[in-house]
Amino acid sequence: MHDIRELLGAEIWNYSIFYREKILSPMRYLIQALMTFIKLVKSRPDIVIVQNPPIFAALTCLVYSVLYRTRVVIDHHFIWSMSGFIRNPIVKSFIRAVEEFCIRNAYLNMTYSDDWERELARIGAERTLTIYDFVDKSWMEGADLSVRERFPKDKKVILMPCGTGNPLERPDLLIEASKGEKDLIVVVTGNPKHLKEHIKKARRLNASNIVFPGFLPDAQYRGLIATCDFIVNVSDEPYGIPHVITEGLAAGRPLILSENPSIKKVLGEDYPLLIPHNDVENVRRVLSTAIKRESKFINLMEKIYRDLKDRRGMQIERLLRLLRLKNLNLEKG
Repeated sequence: MHDIRELLGAEIWNYSIFYREKILSPMRYLIQALMTFIKLVKSRPDIVIVQNPPIFAALTCLVYSVLYRTRVVIDHHFIWSMSGFIRNPIVKSFIRAVEEFCIRNAYLNMTYSDDWERELARIGAERTLTIYDFVDKSWMEGADLSVRERFPKDKKVILMPCGTGNPLERPDLLIEASKGEKDLIVVVTGNPKHLKEHIKKARRLNASNIVFPGFLPDAQYRGLIATCDFIVNVSDEPYGIPHVITEGLAAGRPLILSENPSIKKVLGEDYPLLIPHNDVENVRRVLSTAIKRESKFINLMEKIYRDLKDRRGMQIERLLRLLRLKNLNLEKG
């Protein structure tokens, strides 16, 4: 969204405390709400673009909008109550009620997935908009390409970024599907704390071709995106579009992905490297297809990148029309 921020001339403001400490969540959201409200009152933006989750940030911005007669745009990375992250039914019902209130009262609800947009409309959003996630090729500038030298040149490097340990991601299936493949090196990046079960599994299977380098510095991560042979995301997420898709397109790397409706809308209904069901045999089969026809898929990535860039440009034009921007003070929260 940084290109949108620049286009709107908006200020970005982030405030986080007690990150990933679940037991402190009530205190965290209360403090964040207070600090957000103070920031808004001091800066007095005419439009606030706020991210969900957490939905309590949007609720705080809506209180501000009522008091100061401004507009709130909620940028839904997903609908929190439907994401699969919240297991407690009471908490889930409470979050759902807050989300429904915010969605119905926001000036605009936008998201990066067509399927999430459809759900927003079903809940009662007055205005909805999908803006696809996008990474420009300039993102690859400054990539440390020497990172590829860590791995043998005669082997294919398969990269699966796992970030902070999304519980819906399934590196375990990729580990099993590629164990013992002498021509493959599988690199699973991310915090070892959240990957410890997968690390144990790789050791238990004696899968010596699986590497867990932890979190890489940004330049090295970009370098690995640029120089790997394939990028993989195996996930049980029903609607999400992993950010690594747009990074892979910027680098021109073929993408092997778990199939879901949102991904098919971005890459095309007939995209050939989708895993139809998340099991070891399907992952192994799609991986084999990708390796056999690698050059064809590299050319396909460039075509998809150009198409996505054009489609997103039209989505941003619609955003500007919906906001009817005329000398407004903007803030992205």
